[in-house]
Amino acid sequence: MSERLSARAFLRLCRVRDWLHFLPLPLATFDPSPPLAAGLFAAARGVASAFTILAFGYLINSIADRHMDLDARKNPLILRGAGEHGWSLAGLLGLSLLLAAVAPWPAQLAGLLCLAILYAYSAGPRLKAVPIVGSLMNVGNFTPLLFVGMRGTTLAPRFWWVVLAFAGLLLQNQFIHEGADQVEDRGGRLRTTWLTLGRRWTAVLAALSGLSAAAAAVHLAPPAAARLFGYAGVALFAATFPLLLARLGDDWRQVARLRLTQRWAAALFGSALFVAWHWGA
Repeated sequence: MSERLSARAFLRLCRVRDWLHFLPLPLATFDPSPPLAAGLFAAARGVASAFTILAFGYLINSIADRHMDLDARKNPLILRGAGEHGWSLAGLLGLSLLLAAVAPWPAQLAGLLCLAILYAYSAGPRLKAVPIVGSLMNVGNFTPLLFVGMRGTTLAPRFWWVVLAFAGLLLQNQFIHEGADQVEDRGGRLRTTWLTLGRRWTAVLAALSGLSAAAAAVHLAPPAAARLFGYAGVALFAATFPLLLARLGDDWRQVARLRLTQRWAAALFGSALFVAWHWGA
């Protein structure tokens, strides 16, 4: 029973609920060609790598933000010591490197890049506090996870459009996230893009991010569905969500709800686009 509680406490400490939806990302490079066992092993290795990398990154973030976060449900380390969690960080880092050691070199590079950026984002030099740069760093925090499940050294045709579509939707969510965290960030003296440019200009950047995702969707989808994905992408991510962000931006609670809505809308849109890409390949 104690082991079960210990595991539960560890998962809460790493804020697994905040990143569980990112775990399928390594499956983007799943290769079902014979031998199938090799493809399944690479996929499982990729998901395990994503788990250890994200747990490492979010634990570091919790430690670094424990004096500025306001909600203990978000960060269980609020106003607590962090020294005792050094072994947890070391263990997660070691597991990440061990999994990378049995991966092809592009997956190794992606995993190492992700670990380095996650550390630089939250800890030293704490790039999350730099306007624009901190927002863009989130692309580096998560986009490399698309590659950690690679079976070999080559990618499927047009895969870079998958990367661009994901990065655009992710970056838009980050701009909304900064609006939801504006009170904590202001209290912690973080100069995020939101606090530097304000809600209207941040909404413009969110619209540009959504537009880039819509453009990528047009290039990625099969010709019969390209127009549908383009119109849906523009309507949702280049218009609706940025306009709502500009309108609701002063109310962080409503922006927090908008962030969750955008997350699941992006997940559904991205999943449908991914299926259409494979179906039309």
